[in-house]
Amino acid sequence: MEPEFVTKSKIRCIERGLVPYSLPAPGIALTGIKLAQRRIKYSEVLSVIRFFGEKILQLLEGVPLLILFTDDEANVLEMFGDETMKEIIERLGILEGIRLNEESMGTNAVALALQQQSPVQTVGEEHFHEFLHGSACYCVPFHFPEISNLSGSVAIMTSKEHHSMFQLAILANMVDSAFRELLLRRTNKTQHLLNSIMISTVKNGVILTDKFGNITQFNHFAEKITNRTREEVIGGTIFSFEQFGNLIYDVLKNGASFEDVELTFTSSLDHRIVCLFDAIPIFDEHEDLVGAYAQFRDITDRYELEKQIITSEKFSAIGRMAAGLAHEIRNPLTSITGFIQLLKQRLVHQEHEYRYIDLIYQELLHVNKLVSDFVLMAKPSSPDRKQCVIQQLILDTVQFMESQAILNNTIILPQLMPEAVELFIDPAQMKQVLVNLIQNAIDAMPKGGIVRIDMKLCEERQKLKISISDEGTGMSDQEMKQILNPFFTTKENGLGLGLSVSYRIIENHKGDIAVSSQKGVGTTFDILLPMTVKS
Repeated sequence: MEPEFVTKSKIRCIERGLVPYSLPAPGIALTGIKLAQRRIKYSEVLSVIRFFGEKILQLLEGVPLLILFTDDEANVLEMFGDETMKEIIERLGILEGIRLNEESMGTNAVALALQQQSPVQTVGEEHFHEFLHGSACYCVPFHFPEISNLSGSVAIMTSKEHHSMFQLAILANMVDSAFRELLLRRTNKTQHLLNSIMISTVKNGVILTDKFGNITQFNHFAEKITNRTREEVIGGTIFSFEQFGNLIYDVLKNGASFEDVELTFTSSLDHRIVCLFDAIPIFDEHEDLVGAYAQFRDITDRYELEKQIITSEKFSAIGRMAAGLAHEIRNPLTSITGFIQLLKQRLVHQEHEYRYIDLIYQELLHVNKLVSDFVLMAKPSSPDRKQCVIQQLILDTVQFMESQAILNNTIILPQLMPEAVELFIDPAQMKQVLVNLIQNAIDAMPKGGIVRIDMKLCEERQKLKISISDEGTGMSDQEMKQILNPFFTTKENGLGLGLSVSYRIIENHKGDIAVSSQKGVGTTFDILLPMTVKS
């Protein structure tokens, strides 16, 4: 006995003038662009239904099944399954895009399921049209408020002889499984989005790998620190990073963990980032290793501050020592120099003795200059600032050093900006810095060469950079780390005070000195000065 709602549906069909023994005239509701748009709207649900539908087709292999997916208006969006059944119903006009409503198709499982909002089956003569009396149809409606509030139905069509009371239950279970899968995907998608946001916005470099060391996540700060782009490294191996690849190998191979490993990344000759590196293994719920997590914490500012504090303490200690030494040395030095001058006056006509006395006098002046440099390095006097055109100061210094350059087969080549740049500086102290750096450049080229002096405005014209470059022997990384330290020198007869004095002078002008060098290629000193004008 057929259900009451099926009987009422058939009565409505007769009242509409439908004839059971004639073929229905399916109404085409969606064609072309509209069908494509509707499929896009339901694409997430469709993909899951396809997945579970294929499982049912495999489970019931040998049974001719056709699965139909419709939207909330009974429009067929997709059909897949047994090709013979698909060909039969397509000859009857049932295609993707047609509407399986009661008005045009008569009593059918899809229309009834959407009307009743409950699972429905129509077997044999329960269909209104006689051409469907040899088939069995099962349909389950769905409404997924959590998935874009979508509604529709999933139906299975087979031959009457393959009808089974379990097929509607299988279909209902499939729709329920699809719903749970969609919720899980949404949850995973949300979780993935949150993880991506967290990884992207965290102020640390973050790298994730799978258990084989292939990179799966690489955030913006990791790009900045390693000087590698995400597109370059995603899917590639972590072991190609020589600074920490061996550490990640230990994590993945032995389950090791690392914390606060200090690493230095150099993106250019004069720019480096100091980081603390952490790495841990990632395990799943079964305690199986599935990957590695690594992070970099940028401590460059802290590192530089600690360096400045150490340098400041070093200069402070030297300053205290210098104050005492200067007093103890200069007093007898002044007396000795005075007596030597008297002796020079008495022996002016005795050429042989005068020559020795003059040598002693010159050495005393040299000692006095060393003491002055030592005191200036430890505690330079406050700059006597004046408004100064920096190009003219550089040209005056070049002219002063010209004879020294010629004697050493060296050319000093200033390449200055045509636009006059005025700085509020101590011209005498700044000239001393330029002389020291130019002299160092000349000394670094024993066979001669070119000393280049360049200048440019940077940091939105807030600072002036003066670069002094040579083509000399260059320095190692170890030498560059110590080059500004007092008493460190690469010269055979140097005392290592010139650069220290220059550093303190530039520091008192609120500027900075940076050095970049390459063995066998040359060295560049960059002086960075603020564009401060007299108020």
